[in-house]
Amino acid sequence: MKIHRLFLSISIRSKIIILSIACSLLPLVLIASLTFIYLSKVIENKMSDTTSNLLGSINWNIQTFVNDVEAISKLMLSSRDVQNFLAYSKNDFKEIYDLQNATRSLIVNITNNKSYIRYVYVGSGQRELITTNQWDKLTYDNIYQAVSRTKWYQQVGGMGGRGLWLNSDEVRLVKDTPNLLLYGKQLNNLETLEPIGMLIISIDRRVFDEMFRNISNAENGNLMILEQNKVIYYNSRTADLKQLPPKEMDLLYGLPERGTRIETMGGERYVITFDTNPVTQWKVVSMIPYSNINSEIVWIRNITLTLTMVAFLLAAYGSYLISKRITKQLTLLSSVARKAAKRERIEGILFQEEDEIGKIGNQFLRTFRTNSELSDKLIEARLKEREAELHALQSQINPHFLYNTLNSIYLMAERISAKNISKMVMSLSNMFKLSLNNGDYITTVRNEIDQVKNYLEIQNIRYNGKFEVTIELEPEIEHIRMLKLLLQPLVENAIFHGIELKESQGKIYIRGRIEGETLVFEVEDDGVGFDPAVTQPKGYALRNIQERIQLHYGQNHGLRIDSIPGTGTKVTVRIGIMDEDRL
Repeated sequence: MKIHRLFLSISIRSKIIILSIACSLLPLVLIASLTFIYLSKVIENKMSDTTSNLLGSINWNIQTFVNDVEAISKLMLSSRDVQNFLAYSKNDFKEIYDLQNATRSLIVNITNNKSYIRYVYVGSGQRELITTNQWDKLTYDNIYQAVSRTKWYQQVGGMGGRGLWLNSDEVRLVKDTPNLLLYGKQLNNLETLEPIGMLIISIDRRVFDEMFRNISNAENGNLMILEQNKVIYYNSRTADLKQLPPKEMDLLYGLPERGTRIETMGGERYVITFDTNPVTQWKVVSMIPYSNINSEIVWIRNITLTLTMVAFLLAAYGSYLISKRITKQLTLLSSVARKAAKRERIEGILFQEEDEIGKIGNQFLRTFRTNSELSDKLIEARLKEREAELHALQSQINPHFLYNTLNSIYLMAERISAKNISKMVMSLSNMFKLSLNNGDYITTVRNEIDQVKNYLEIQNIRYNGKFEVTIELEPEIEHIRMLKLLLQPLVENAIFHGIELKESQGKIYIRGRIEGETLVFEVEDDGVGFDPAVTQPKGYALRNIQERIQLHYGQNHGLRIDSIPGTGTKVTVRIGIMDEDRL
């Protein structure tokens, strides 16, 4: 809850930045983690597949090599010279010498291109022959007798004519030679199938270096070939293999036929991949330091973290720019709102309408300015209303006094039979009476027309009948209520500015009708008129009427003046109909 309240208390800009960063960081972290895990698995699987393919290639080379050695053994077995050399029982030294030379020549021809063969031994209890590729010294004078006392000899004899590999120092026929790999096979008489001797082929272990020269182990790993509890071959990188504890060596010897596992050997973790040759049962083992594989994973992790950080920084910078753009408009809108609350003038401010905030800001400005204008007009109307009230209070005194005085004058005029005077006084008295209207500024169309008639009667006496008046009203409008004193000033203007300046007699037309929701009056005269393009009608009376109409009925109502020089002037008054007066 504290975090929630703290989050709500910070600014909108901070909220936008925090939310944007959170919304971008979480997917980035998730994608980066999944990518790292996926690529790590891909690298491990690729390494496992590469190593498995490598071991398969090694196994194929070993099988080719083993087949080559067995082919030599079969060739030796099927050779008539070898058969005769081992089976000859007479003491003819010349024949024995010839057979020995023939056998030696056969061996030399067979092993001529086989650099991995160190020596080939063919022998029996009667005679023996050993041919070496180098100047080696023999270990035994009677090789066959020494070999026949070994367990390996017994194992070879039990193979039924099949070959057997020996990986030990139990049989060492040549002095000062490295630990050689031996292949032994019992030779039988081709006719009787009785044993007649033994074949031993010595293999230099460096053949594996030559064999694996063009096979690069993945990630500089180590290769070894195991047979049961012995190491047939290991490359130079595992020269410290003898320093491994017996327990860890037993772990290697106890590996199943094929597979991959991760083990700790000599204090270092290795990815161990192994496969077993089906013929020799030799186990080919690849040991790749896990740190070598992990180096690629670490590289991928660093690249992933770097890209994630760059993406995060770009997202943060983008969030900053977006929040700045949004909050700039919001800050400006807040400033405008504060000024509007204090009713201060708002000048020189314009929002950019590229987003919703800008559109709202400009609409707010337009609304504020409209409201300000309406408020100013309302204040002005209230001031005028107050002023009108004051005038009304004053007029309630003067008309009553004048009204009573005019009644006294009328009675005096009647006594001396001054008809015109009494008639003017009566009309003026009626005008004052209608003007008072019980203090109400709203009257009816009938009272407004009566007011105009009384005024016209006074003016007609004054001007000695200089104008005629025609009044045309639709009967249904007489009861409609309207602002008082709208028509009398217009009639007064028609007399003073139109008819009075005309030499001949004039006419005044007063019309009233309904047009939809509007009440229309026309005051027309055939006086001198004026040119609207040259002279604009000015005067307090017209301006006062226009302002009163628009304040009471709205801006779409008011006066319209049409005039033609020498023809006359027509003033059209358009006012609204009050709700209670609508039909």
